[in-house]
Amino acid sequence: MYRILIVDDEKDERNVIRFLLNKYQFPFDIMEADNGKSALELLEGESIDVLITDVKMPFVDGMELAARVRALSSHVEIVFFSGHDDFTYVKKALTLRADNYILKPVKPGEFKETIEKVLEHIKVYEQELEEKEANKDFMKKHILYQVLNQTPIEVLEKDYAYVDFSFLDDYNRMILIHSDQSFWDTLSEEENIRLDEKISKVISNSRYDLINLNPSQVILLFKDDCNRLIAYRQLASDIWQQLHQVYRIGCFFSVSEEIKTGEDILSIYNKLDRYLDDRFFHPHTYIYPVDSPTVASHELGAEDEQLIQDIEQSIQQMEEDKLTEAVQRLIQKYEQQGSTSHIYLRFLFSRVLQLLSKIVPEYSDGKINKEIEKVYTLPHFEDVQQLIWQVHHKAAQKIKEEKNSSKDNIRVVQQYIADHISEDLSLDILAEKAFLSPGYLSDKFRQETGYGINKYIKNVRMTKTKELLRDTNRKVNDISKAVGYNSVSYFIKNFREHYGMSPKKYREMNQDKG
Repeated sequence: MYRILIVDDEKDERNVIRFLLNKYQFPFDIMEADNGKSALELLEGESIDVLITDVKMPFVDGMELAARVRALSSHVEIVFFSGHDDFTYVKKALTLRADNYILKPVKPGEFKETIEKVLEHIKVYEQELEEKEANKDFMKKHILYQVLNQTPIEVLEKDYAYVDFSFLDDYNRMILIHSDQSFWDTLSEEENIRLDEKISKVISNSRYDLINLNPSQVILLFKDDCNRLIAYRQLASDIWQQLHQVYRIGCFFSVSEEIKTGEDILSIYNKLDRYLDDRFFHPHTYIYPVDSPTVASHELGAEDEQLIQDIEQSIQQMEEDKLTEAVQRLIQKYEQQGSTSHIYLRFLFSRVLQLLSKIVPEYSDGKINKEIEKVYTLPHFEDVQQLIWQVHHKAAQKIKEEKNSSKDNIRVVQQYIADHISEDLSLDILAEKAFLSPGYLSDKFRQETGYGINKYIKNVRMTKTKELLRDTNRKVNDISKAVGYNSVSYFIKNFREHYGMSPKKYREMNQDKG
């Protein structure tokens, strides 16, 4: 329903207009005022879509009323009616962008035609507004997608100078949803809509945006600033139940800390991604970061946290000597201390064991879990030390073996991706081809190329897509399958997010240039 205001100092004239509006069943809530002054007072607390006003009235005439209404809202439709067939009035009405000028007495047919034209204008305006909002929403999601894929905000601000980037500050928290299967691109357009509806139903009381990062990951960005972390962890649990019940897939959720500014979005996303590395340590846990019940009240001290980071960095950089040094320093620190909580020490060295095991392929989920269980059951600290050194020896040996061949392994993976771009390229498959553990391959690939594997695969697929669009006449549906997307709608959506335009538009702009 739209709102219409009839303004005339003669009640009979207002009644005629009301009668005709009802007769032709026009979709209006009808309001009335007996002069321009009363109309302006009414509009202080009400908004309208259409103004029908007499020209000659006491206090404030129709022309002044229209001018002041136009100043309040540029999209209100204005219709004048008067008994004065005067060109001066008509000319002035046109300068106020009035939709028509009707003479009294009002002729029903003329009135009906005029109001139909007014409604048509309103619907055109609404459609333009919807398209503008849709484009605005698309552009925001495109920018978010670029930010989450490591594009610096300052670069995007130059590329999209017409966009107000303050919208990034609206977000207060994130939830990363990850599936080890290639799931999100297997859904049809209808299934995607149903899935969005299910998630939306769970998150009915929150304002959020959803970004498809890759076939394995989706990000939810929330605009609510009143909820505590525990509320979002419960939300993640509710979504997990929906996905598990309906699709029977294994999903993991990583829930962020509070986002202070838009500039923090990328760093917090990277932290969420790292939290998921712990699923190797906690295979039956689906919400991260893990709150271990045995050490809920403990956090690592600054010095211990630095040593843990040194161990992790030395593994990533394949530096055997630095790894041995960092492990040695941590063990020596607590060898002679008898006052430290044994629960804290077990937690600390289970972290070390987890890091060391990531580089050793023989440690499957089950085996490393058993080793970690030992950390919590061994009676003496020297037993824990011995276990740590055993695993350290295997990790150091692996570093020696892999140090000189890691670049070759990455090249093997890159070539396999290029040669099998139309196939499933899961991390497990690629790790098997390179004879590496999935976790180690993921870390090494990022270190060698500067990209995560999922992002690299997507870039290769998008680059191949551009080539096929530019140099061939193959259908978009065929190209989608040729570059590894089973769902055409998901493929088109990813292309639009990646390049800011549809495949069809890209082909139109670039095929002749090939």
